[in-house]
Amino acid sequence: MTADERSPKTAAFEGTFGVWPSRLLALATGLYAAVLTFATHYPKPDELIGRKLPSDKLLHFVAYGVFGLLAAALIRARGTLDLRSATILGAGLAAWAVIDEITQPLFARAAEPLDWVCDCLGLAAGIGIVLVSSWALGRGSR
Repeated sequence: MTADERSPKTAAFEGTFGVWPSRLLALATGLYAAVLTFATHYPKPDELIGRKLPSDKLLHFVAYGVFGLLAAALIRARGTLDLRSATILGAGLAAWAVIDEITQPLFARAAEPLDWVCDCLGLAAGIGIVLVSSWALGRGSR
């Protein structure tokens, strides 16, 4: 994509900050997705996270909240995050979460529908934080 093909907002972001923030966000989001998938499929989660942590449901909410925040920030850094793109992102990540949940029994883990609900609530919170802050800063959709 050339400078002429980029949206004015993307070009302004890259002009001000260079392309590195967007690339770093892409790398961070990809790495986070890989670590999250590994952690949710590891057969003995107590070995990874210990036993004295908050509830499993809170961990799902926070883990997927961070995932949603990173992914939404990446979209925002590369263009405009509006309600439509946030909804599409949320649906895609919710599909990721359900696949993540239903494949866990293949790795001696239990699939729990309530875990997926907490994943989706976390995704909505993370994406919502980026969407609302984008609007509040006057950098959302036109």
